[in-house]
Amino acid sequence: DTLIDDVLTYALFPQVGLKFLKNRDNPAAFEPAPGAELDNVQPSTPAKNKPVATGPASYSVRVDGKVYEVEVAPTGELSSVKPVVSENIPGSASVTGSATLNAPLAGNIWKIVTKVGAEVKRGDVVIIMEAMKMETEVRAVADGTVVNIHVAAGDAVSTGDVMISFD
Repeated sequence: DTLIDDVLTYALFPQVGLKFLKNRDNPAAFEPAPGAELDNVQPSTPAKNKPVATGPASYSVRVDGKVYEVEVAPTGELSSVKPVVSENIPGSASVTGSATLNAPLAGNIWKIVTKVGAEVKRGDVVIIMEAMKMETEVRAVADGTVVNIHVAAGDAVSTGDVMISFD
């Protein structure tokens, strides 16, 4: 029974599995179980150049096209969540006049799903971005006609960069 488990362990995880099989009776060869390291923590003084979290950290979080200003306490708990007025949000321009779609995150343009002159509806996928090995669908922020595409497949963009102009 253990022979089959050992073979499967090695087959699925050749490098780590081999280390495990050789050292299975030697707990010192492995890192401590999660949570066990908290039992042995000794208070220490912080390093001189190491940043220490002293107050809440602030983040802008986009959920379903709405942006919220979120503060997170050093303990990891949310200390405040406030909606941000849409006029200040990149990529949330209204249909009146010329609207733009800005990059919601930094990454690479993987595929452009629309073309100049195309009619799009709010919520239609117009660009697919790649960031940290994840594909992100970027959707139109308003109904309109694509006037200009400012990026090409393979381009790197930063948060807030204009990608598409609508009319």
